[in-house]
Amino acid sequence: MASILTIFTGLICAAASHPSTSGPWLYLFDVLRWPVDGDPATFSADTRAVNAVLGGVMVGWGLLMFFLSQRKYMTAIKELPRLMMTALLAWFVVDCSGSLLAGLPGNLVLNVLFLVMFIPPLLVLSRETMRRI
Repeated sequence: MASILTIFTGLICAAASHPSTSGPWLYLFDVLRWPVDGDPATFSADTRAVNAVLGGVMVGWGLLMFFLSQRKYMTAIKELPRLMMTALLAWFVVDCSGSLLAGLPGNLVLNVLFLVMFIPPLLVLSRETMRRI
């Protein structure tokens, strides 16, 4: 479920690379910058380019997490849950730090929600993998 939500979020982000399809992503940024006041009203051309790249990265990351989280891979490679957890925590630290530096502290809430969606299944799979060793 977390991987599917990541892919969906990435698609919304990528759609914001064009002004006519940027509404949902603009609204999210408005919420994250609180209060909801219609700011930002548009994205600059540079930001639209970043949205395209970020959306692609999120879709790819979501797909990778989805494929790797299949039980057959998790149980075949005993280190995989730990490696995925390390990568997830690295994303969290870098994304949260960048969000604070960019003046977007509301993104930390969104990041925590994503982290909470991914960690419990990884912990369960990690425990199952350790029991089979």
